[in-house]
Parts: sequence; structure tokens; C-alpha cells
Amino acid sequence: MKLTTGEITQISLLGALSFISGFVLIPLGPVPFTLQTLFVLLTGLLLNPRAAFLSQLLHLLLKLLVGGGQSFLSPSFGFLFGFIAAATVMAYLLTKQNNGLSSYIMAAAVGSLAIYLVGLPYMAAILNGYLGAGYSITKIFWMGMGLFIPGDLLKAGLAVVIAIRLKKHIPALP
Repeated sequence: MKLTTGEITQISLLGALSFISGFVLIPLGPVPFTLQTLFVLLTGLLLNPRAAFLSQLLHLLLKLLVGGGQSFLSPSFGFLFGFIAAATVMAYLLTKQNNGLSSYIMAAAVGSLAIYLVGLPYMAAILNGYLGAGYSITKIFWMGMGLFIPGDLLKAGLAVVIAIRLKKHIPALP
């Protein structure tokens, strides 16, 4: 199935915004605070599942292009795989829902959870397996998720508001 010009534009725009937002960061240990999750959640709320997947795959490939192969050894790299899963699952869920406010909130919650379900085990594997840090599960959870919950809740709420407003004014969005 071919991509339309509109889909290519949406994929490129949201993939690039996700990538660029990673450069706005506040270091908080092995995983910095960034605005990436805002754009990942917007991707899942605005695009169809295939476009959402491709957008976040583009994001991951841009990170590899800039950071090189050693990027795989970063404790935070697994969250990029989580971004792909989150955006795709969110978009899929919204194809099965009525797309009301509650559907958007549920999709954003599921997407946020998907990011952590993929990113935290990867982070633990790099920190404890590759780097031999010996952190407990509690410490991994706190460093990779606990510190970020308030900001992620805010970003999820903002993504829902933005997505609903954009879909009202841009009928070409799925």
C-alpha cells in the first residue's frame, strides 16, 4: 500500500519534531527529561497506525544517524523502541474507538505505559548487564520512571488537548 503525500508529510513532520525535541533536555541521571514524549503522544493521537509507526521509526533512525551505533548502548535508547510501540498502539486503539475525550485520554495513558514497558527493561539491561552497575529494580524504576511521572502526566494532558484541537481544524488528519 502506497503512502500518500499527506501521510509522508505527517510522518516526516512528527518524526522530525520528536527528534528535535530530544535536544531540549534537562539531565536527571541516565534518562534526561525531554519534550520527546509530547510529540510521540501527539503522533499516536494524530496519525493512523502505519504512519505513527513510520514516524517514530524515522525518529529512531535519525538518532542512530547522529549518535552512531554506540547509541544502542545508552541506557535511554530503549525508550526509542518504546516510542515506536506507544505511537503505533495509540493510533491502533483510536481506530477502534469513538475518538471522544475519554478515548484520547485512554490512548495517551496506554502509550505512556508502553514507553515504560519497553524502555525500563532495556535501561536495566544496559545499566546492570552491560555497565555492571548493580542497581536494584526499585532504583531502576525510580531513575527511569518515577522522576518523570509528573511531567509525563502534564505532557499527556497537553497532547490530548492539542490533538483534539488540531483534529477539529485540520480535517485531513485521520
